[in-house]
Amino acid sequence: MKARTADRLVYWLARAAFGVAARVPQWLGYGLARALGRLYFHLDRRRAGYALHLLQNAYPGLTQAERVRLGARATGNLFCVPLDMARLTRLLARGGEVRSVVDYGPVGPGLGLAPPFLVLSGHLGNWEVGAVAMAQPWGRADAVARVAKNPLLQQWILHNRERGGLLIHPRRGGIRGLANALAAGGVGLQVVDQNQRLRGVFAPFFGEVASCERAAVSLALRHGYPILVGAALRVGPGFRFRLVAGEPFVPERTGDKARDLYAAIVRVNRELEALIRMAPDQYLWIHDRYRTQPPPGGAAQGADPGADDDGEE
Repeated sequence: MKARTADRLVYWLARAAFGVAARVPQWLGYGLARALGRLYFHLDRRRAGYALHLLQNAYPGLTQAERVRLGARATGNLFCVPLDMARLTRLLARGGEVRSVVDYGPVGPGLGLAPPFLVLSGHLGNWEVGAVAMAQPWGRADAVARVAKNPLLQQWILHNRERGGLLIHPRRGGIRGLANALAAGGVGLQVVDQNQRLRGVFAPFFGEVASCERAAVSLALRHGYPILVGAALRVGPGFRFRLVAGEPFVPERTGDKARDLYAAIVRVNRELEALIRMAPDQYLWIHDRYRTQPPPGGAAQGADPGADDDGEE
C-alpha cells in the first residue's frame, strides 16, 4: 500500500509539474533551466569529467576553458529537455501537429524513404521531439526506450506518446517489438549513442573505442532495411526545432557478418559525430561513453550479429 501511495503521489506531482512547466513563459522557463544546467555541470565533477574526456576527443584544438564552457552550455540544453517534454505533451493532448514547432526541411520526412526503414539518433537536441516528428507523418513509428519504474507515470507517458503516433517498446526485450513493426512495413526508431554494458560492438566514437548498441543495426543488416541517422536540433532559445539527417544507406553485406556489422556501426557513429558537430552545445556530453571496454587483447569488433537481444547501458 505504501508503494502504491508513493506511486500515486509521484504521478500527480509529475503531472502538476508538467502542467506548470508547459505554461511558464519560455524566456523564464528555458532561461532558468539553462542556468541550473550550467550550475549542475560545475558542481558535479564526475559528470563534468566524463564530458571533458569526450570533448577532448571531439575537439582537441579547444582549450580546457573552452571545453568547460561548451560542456556547461550543453548541460544547460539538457536541462531544457523536460520543459520540451511538458510542452510536447500539452501540444499532443490538444491534438496539435508537431510540424507546428519542427522545421522538416529537406528531411521531409525520411529523405524520400518508404517504410520499412530505421531512424537512428543520439542524445542531441531533443530526441523525443525528433521521434514524434518522424512518427506523425507516417501515422505511427515504433521505438525502443527505457520505461519509468512508476507504473502510473509510465502509462501516462506511453499514452501521451501514442497521441503523437509513437509506440514505445521497453528496452528489455523491446527489439523484438521493433523487429515485428519493421517486418510489417513500419518505421523504427532508436537512440544508439549510449554505453552498452553487455553485448556491445566495440567501435570508435570520436576516435576512442566505445561499446556501441548493435541490435538496431543488426536488424537493418539482416533484412536490408535502410538506415537514416538524424536528429531534431533546437532553433533559438525555446521550443522550436529543425530536423537534420545524413544520407540514408543500406548496410553492405559481404558474407562476413561480424565485419559487416562493425562497418555499419562505424558509419552510424561517424554520421552521429557529424550531426553533433552541427550543434555541440546541444549534446549529452556528461555520459560515460567509454565506460565499457574490450578485455585486454580483445578484438575491436563485437558479439554475434545474429542475436536478437538488445544491449544495456
